[in-house]
Amino acid sequence: MLFLGFMAVERFPEHLGSLPELTARRMIEGAASHIRDGDTIEVSGVPVRFGSLDCAERNTRAGQIAAARMRELVTGQVLVCALNGRSSHDRSIGRCTLPDGSDLAARMIREGLCGRYW
Repeated sequence: MLFLGFMAVERFPEHLGSLPELTARRMIEGAASHIRDGDTIEVSGVPVRFGSLDCAERNTRAGQIAAARMRELVTGQVLVCALNGRSSHDRSIGRCTLPDGSDLAARMIREGLCGRYW
């Protein structure tokens, strides 16, 4: 049961209110210092892989479009990221929200640029 709860927080954070932040192992706040691709950004120098997001690879046209849109969304914004303690390669897994509280990954999914990571 705990595993299902963990998966819900990682895969569907936009539906869980403040639960991802309450269960986070680490919180970071700051500007996006680099956009690696549509589902990985760096915030205050910390690489963050969105746990709920699956975008095309950056060497594809769809991947380039997703990365460009992510760049548009975060430029000039202060992001708040809840990191769940897991990692993938050199990236911390978590979620980031814009100043208005909207979930970045959910926005990319809603706009049809990426899918949900399963």
